Amino acid sequence: MKAILLERLHADHYRYEALLCILDRQLHIAACQEVPDHQLLARLFHYLTRQPEEWHHGVEDRLFECLAAHHPVSRELLAVLVEEHHRIATYGRELEAKMRRLADECPDEELDINTLNLARAFSELYHHHLHTENHRVFPLFEVHLPADELEHLALAPLVAPAEGSPDFQRLYRQIAAGRTGLKLGHDEQADFCPLCDARPTAAVEP
Repeated sequence: MKAILLERLHADHYRYEALLCILDRQLHIAACQEVPDHQLLARLFHYLTRQPEEWHHGVEDRLFECLAAHHPVSRELLAVLVEEHHRIATYGRELEAKMRRLADECPDEELDINTLNLARAFSELYHHHLHTENHRVFPLFEVHLPADELEHLALAPLVAPAEGSPDFQRLYRQIAAGRTGLKLGHDEQADFCPLCDARPTAAVEP
């Protein structure tokens, strides 16, 4: 149960990191004083905010409680991570609402500096949060949490994340079909898309 539960958390992190990379590329487009894809940004903020609330953060919060009981020295760090869960939700909801308004009302409008700065703060917080969990906290789960507690948690009535959720599939199709994950601004393209592994056309031609 321990390995399965942690593998599922790591799989979520992998998806979040891929989506954050595409988010950062859209923010780079905005920083170049070009118009990013507001609909894509709205869907990115939606998924990165709402999907963790459905399962991921709830599981982590309970794991943090267990770890704090067995490894008290980690309490301060874990409290910071729980607070970051709330900040991610707050920033993400605000940004999703802003991007949806732009997509519906002003699709050709550049991002204002305040929105761009908030979006950058969201991304930086998210990247730092994932790095801390991956490299400082998840290894502690392996060492300090008894297998029976992890088994009980894994069997608890928590809704499992749907890897084929409609929200994610729509987002994936939009990114893959439009090769959106490659866009960098000034008509430049990245070497690959971190979500669908698309490559620039010139890179795949014989």
